Amino acid sequence: MQFKELNEIVNECKRFARKEIREQVLEIDLNPSPAALQGIWSKSAQLDIPSLLLPEVYGGAGYPALCCALVLDTFASECAGIASVFAHHFAACMPLCESQPDYCETYSTRIARMEGYGAEPASVIFPDSPGDGVIELIEKGNALVLTGITPPVGNTDSAGFCCIFAKDPIQPDGITCLFLDRDRIENSRGKDIHLPGLKINPFRKLHFQDLKISSADIIGERGKSSDLMKKTRSAFYGFVSAIALGCTRSAYQKALTYAGQRYQYGNTIIHHQEIQRMLGAMLMKLQMGTSGTIQLFSEEKLNLLFSAPDPMLTKSFCTDMAMEIIIDAIQIHGGYGYMHEYGLEKIMRDVKVLQLLGGSNPYHHVQVIAEQL
Repeated sequence: MQFKELNEIVNECKRFARKEIREQVLEIDLNPSPAALQGIWSKSAQLDIPSLLLPEVYGGAGYPALCCALVLDTFASECAGIASVFAHHFAACMPLCESQPDYCETYSTRIARMEGYGAEPASVIFPDSPGDGVIELIEKGNALVLTGITPPVGNTDSAGFCCIFAKDPIQPDGITCLFLDRDRIENSRGKDIHLPGLKINPFRKLHFQDLKISSADIIGERGKSSDLMKKTRSAFYGFVSAIALGCTRSAYQKALTYAGQRYQYGNTIIHHQEIQRMLGAMLMKLQMGTSGTIQLFSEEKLNLLFSAPDPMLTKSFCTDMAMEIIIDAIQIHGGYGYMHEYGLEKIMRDVKVLQLLGGSNPYHHVQVIAEQL
């Protein structure tokens, strides 16, 4: 896909976000509304956004994951919580693009047509986030059952279906990919964790106790979805990075605008050298994070030692960088930066949650080295 076409999609999504998200973003942060979320989700289908990744043969748009990341970046500039709903959904759709057609048709077609559970966003669960129980597929008697406690999961209230990667002892390091619709996970939802950010998207743990699994629930071959999980998780980290970048663009724009309007000692503060230094450093980090995230979705890699971006480190860098920029943006605003109506304190709360998705950033730093041992 050429960048000209990608830019056209970005521009269309900007118009959508301004029209459908901007005016209600602070209100839905104070009073999260499932109806507001469903309204945005349904209207997004007019742009084929829910089916963006899905194969064209099933009615999807067939666009690459980079396109999804750019959509998330654009939406997050208005509301990271809304963007996180789409990020979980896009990640849950990844196995439908990578698996054999027989396993994809039912879910892909329903999403593209917005029918039944396909009319609602999906969710995705990985088995081994730190600090949580193991999600495991085991044989119990003559039945195959799912057991364990998941990490905090987004889209749990609105999910039409859930993509679950479960550990499977059928073979060493076995992973099985499962698709369960909302009726199967209804009774497994824990309490709302009440995270400080991304409030429009409640996070809960799912508690599975010997949930019976049939062969129809399994995507691909049992125990052989490790590579599929790796691709899906890598894309999810890239999607989180894109959301962090969208938050950062919004914070930087707010700081730049405010600095150009705020007078102090007879001149706007943007003429003060220290403000210029802060804004320049913010812009540098934003541009480097953007380059790294785009490179993450590129199939072309340079033959230079340690040059290929690691998904975990990209997510870690972008979310940490976003927090640094938002703190500086608040500092430029002074006391106004902490007021809800200016939007910066909401962005800071959203990014703090992004730092924790899929594991904390310090965990990623350790894990990426541990995997090389």
